[in-house]
Amino acid sequence: MFSNYLKLYSFVSIFLILFVGSINYIIDPLWYGKGNKLNGINMPFNERLTKTNLYLKNRNKYDCLIFGSSRTTLLNASSLKNNNCFNYSFSAGRIAEFVKYAEYVKKKGANPKKIYIGVDAFNFDATKTEYDITISEPKPIYESYLFSLDTFWLSTKTILNHKKDFIRFYDDKFKVKVFADAPKYQPKLIKNRSQNKYNCNLESISDYKKLKKIFPHAEFIAYVPPISAWKFYNEIYSTGLFNCKLEGIYQVSQLFDTMYDFSYVSPVTTNIDNTYDGSHFYPKINDKIAEIIEGNKSSFGIRVDKLSLDYYQKFHQKKLKLFLENQGQEKLWKG
Repeated sequence: MFSNYLKLYSFVSIFLILFVGSINYIIDPLWYGKGNKLNGINMPFNERLTKTNLYLKNRNKYDCLIFGSSRTTLLNASSLKNNNCFNYSFSAGRIAEFVKYAEYVKKKGANPKKIYIGVDAFNFDATKTEYDITISEPKPIYESYLFSLDTFWLSTKTILNHKKDFIRFYDDKFKVKVFADAPKYQPKLIKNRSQNKYNCNLESISDYKKLKKIFPHAEFIAYVPPISAWKFYNEIYSTGLFNCKLEGIYQVSQLFDTMYDFSYVSPVTTNIDNTYDGSHFYPKINDKIAEIIEGNKSSFGIRVDKLSLDYYQKFHQKKLKLFLENQGQEKLWKG
């Protein structure tokens, strides 16, 4: 009796392990292989882990790294033609994390000729809490896929086309795309925001210096990703951090070889069809950015490293002031 029970238990256990492992292998949510074999849609689950996994598999072919937040994930590495780049950007990525991941891949043999880095103004928010940074190092595939119900849940969500958590995804070539039914951006200006709870802190400048020291022979090209004019007002100007954050960006520009800013008010950032939420711009806009940061001339973007701080701040001020006037909201301009 007991032996029959043991046999049944063993059979069921092995069946479940193989079933879970097979589903995980087919969907490959952690990118151990070639990604989702079912429909080629790879959800951006835990990009810190999945991108580390993907990079380590092909580390020898890259001579270029891209670091940044989710805004920078929308810059497809293949759009940069002068190098073989790997986009190591991930959601809510901050400069302190980029330093840790750069140190990690250097230990794994990375020696890039060029590094692109997205610089977001939120890196200068003093209100952001500090947190321990742990590298999401991949486990052996059998451990992640055979014995992990958490991974099985990610596979299940992918199969069910669970899109409510994400608007962007990666295709079978790991190029980032946006779902066709992405929401329409509905911009608005947030008025009467209390400035007392917002503070600016430029201490993170030291982390940008650390990043450069990790790869001292690489060429560093930084850029500020575009954000909608409405979001620029809401998150930077109305919080009272306008000049301080621009100073932080400017100081970073003086550390690197080249730096562009695409976040100022422009025909691109005032066109709501270019973004699905005001913070993330469609790949077609990032394709244009790729051309510019590789040196092609364009009316979009300014070279911050070529300007004085005073000119840079006044440039932004003029553009934003004109935008508010055009919106019939000139009373929101405080100088």
